[in-house]
Amino acid sequence: MEKSNRDFFWPSYVDLMTVLFVVMLVMFVLSYIRFKNNEEKLIATIREKEKIEELQSAVSTMMNDKTLFRYDPQFKRYTLAQDVKFKGNKWDLSRPQESLEGNVQQSLRYINNTGRKLKTIVDSLMLRRQNDPVLKNVSYVLVITGSASDLRDARLQGGYDNYCYTDYETWGYILSYQRALSLYDYWKTNRIVDFDSRKYHETIELVIAGTGYGGVGRYNPNKRNLSVSNATEKLNQRFLIQIIPKVGEIK
Repeated sequence: MEKSNRDFFWPSYVDLMTVLFVVMLVMFVLSYIRFKNNEEKLIATIREKEKIEELQSAVSTMMNDKTLFRYDPQFKRYTLAQDVKFKGNKWDLSRPQESLEGNVQQSLRYINNTGRKLKTIVDSLMLRRQNDPVLKNVSYVLVITGSASDLRDARLQGGYDNYCYTDYETWGYILSYQRALSLYDYWKTNRIVDFDSRKYHETIELVIAGTGYGGVGRYNPNKRNLSVSNATEKLNQRFLIQIIPKVGEIK
């Protein structure tokens, strides 16, 4: 009887060890596959991060003309280096004498030069994408943002809209958006550049926006003395330009 038990034990033991070995082997293989998959994802993420940093550096280099662009390091964005001063409640750059304050011709020359420079930058990004296979899945978001100054007491002085069709806060968004749209339309109408042209569609996505009386990085952020005499608040009548890389799958 004892001999029979011993004869049964060892084959069973060997079978058990074999099963355990197979289980451990399968677990090892699965763990290795999972590790390799995670490793590939990590490498892809690192490559994507490096590529984004490289592209952002390239864009920054191309926008280093301080006569046209001013970099805001806190919010990592560009504003136009010169103020384009609108009259109260005005936005239409197709009628510059009616819409702009100050030296109108100087403002228009500046707007023209800025549009040409941005076209040069976008054309360069498009060529790099076409010539470098690594950049095949890379595109950009070009954001043109308008902003408005919050001059609440101007409503009482007759020079501004009476906001009969909307409330004051909503009008700020409408006005700032209309200014950004007017800048795009001006460049397009004057044959400087059309950033929504079909030839650019694979390279850039155009976004036109308005921040109203809000947004980050405003002058007079605490909104003191919201009157037409507040020169600091008037500085919020400006344009913001951002070129943001969008990176797809990098191989």
